[in-house]
Amino acid sequence: MGLPRDLVELEAALRVEGAVDPFAPIDSSGLLMSPAASVAAQRLREFGLRGDMQTLRILLQALRIQHENMLPNLIHAELVATLPVGVPGIARTTDQVLLEMLRPPVREVILLGYELTDDAVVRHLVEAEMGGAGVIVICDRTRGVAQRLLALGLAKTRVYQDKERLDGAPYSSMHAKCLLVDGRDLLITSANFTFHGLHGNIEIGVRLSGSPAAEARKIFSHLVESGAVEEVSNAHA
Repeated sequence: MGLPRDLVELEAALRVEGAVDPFAPIDSSGLLMSPAASVAAQRLREFGLRGDMQTLRILLQALRIQHENMLPNLIHAELVATLPVGVPGIARTTDQVLLEMLRPPVREVILLGYELTDDAVVRHLVEAEMGGAGVIVICDRTRGVAQRLLALGLAKTRVYQDKERLDGAPYSSMHAKCLLVDGRDLLITSANFTFHGLHGNIEIGVRLSGSPAAEARKIFSHLVESGAVEEVSNAHA
């Protein structure tokens, strides 16, 4: 598959150089002035393409290679919303997407929530732990979330809350609302994990995969490792 890969690399090089416009007529596109394009054209002649189908096959192979090269950097995004009854369903609902993300099997769940009282979300966290997933919850110190979760008797779930900081602004809080599943499926939303946040308010969010999910996990890890949040034990519940 040398020739298709060479075509992919040629397109990338010409794109970086910016001197060639492959959509312009040949005599004004810059292709005739490109040594790399001339070499590739010579290789095509030597390859001895036989008919339209073989030409099409080479082009499809080149596109497939390009797609596979792009996959690690692709980001899938989906708009998510909590909307009043009667508003057109332009986006899937926050609770629908959230519960879909938590559906077994999952290996790791990291939830950041200012408020967490919705029974369905709590039940799914418990089921995730029972199914063997590692569960981490980072919450606000003033809302009592840590105490309510630990009172459920969760054996393995690790619960953190933010700390008062000398360098923090007055009344600062852990106000994020995020869910990260298996390090690759990320929901960022304005909605609290409450009945009204998931069913009654007007809330907007986005579900992301790809590099943003990986970057989010780094941020969450840094919050723990830097001491910005502290673990709450059953002894403090």
